[in-house]
Amino acid sequence: MYLTFDCYGTLLNEEGLYSKIAEIADGLGVDGQTARKWFITYLDDRDHMVPYLDYDRLVRQTLTEMDKHFDLAHKFEEHYVEVLQAIRDLKPFPEVVSTLNKLIKRGNHLIAMSNSSWPIITANVAALENPFEDIIIAETTHAYKPDLQFFQYVQKKYNFTAENHIHIAQGFSSDIVAAKQMGWPSIWVNRANEKPFGGVKPTHTVKKLDEVLNLI
Repeated sequence: MYLTFDCYGTLLNEEGLYSKIAEIADGLGVDGQTARKWFITYLDDRDHMVPYLDYDRLVRQTLTEMDKHFDLAHKFEEHYVEVLQAIRDLKPFPEVVSTLNKLIKRGNHLIAMSNSSWPIITANVAALENPFEDIIIAETTHAYKPDLQFFQYVQKKYNFTAENHIHIAQGFSSDIVAAKQMGWPSIWVNRANEKPFGGVKPTHTVKKLDEVLNLI
């Protein structure tokens, strides 16, 4: 079985990144929780990803927009290198590495699908103990999920079917909706107990990654 995985929020805990944003904001006299929410909202806004920008440039643009939003002069942007390092330093959720190893031992083929770039994803994959046979990122496809161009690139490369493939992800709008549009079976790793929307339902829903062991 081919198993494709989103990385951020699914395998890697993004709290380290968001805590860094809050820490920087507090040091600038901006409410850390407000800055954190604004950073997440802007970075996830697909309107800022077209035309395609490499992920590091997208992060820098987000910090620049935060300066505009909070009426600061390049203060968030000055921390650009720190923020990129915080992304590189993200750690797996506790159950993730052991679960991935068990899936490999069962004969599954693991493929990463991530809105990232090579200088960042290499460190992220190392933190996951390098479980993937292939890593496909936005830098490769020149598109960010949920753009179907990303998913179609992977589909064409591996010729997935409903019998040989499952997509596993935390991002509902970025991954689960697109998987439905592609006709891919999916497992939604719903760590935050969110509600589905738009009439889209994943094939399965779990709270933590190790629960997929009962489904695959």
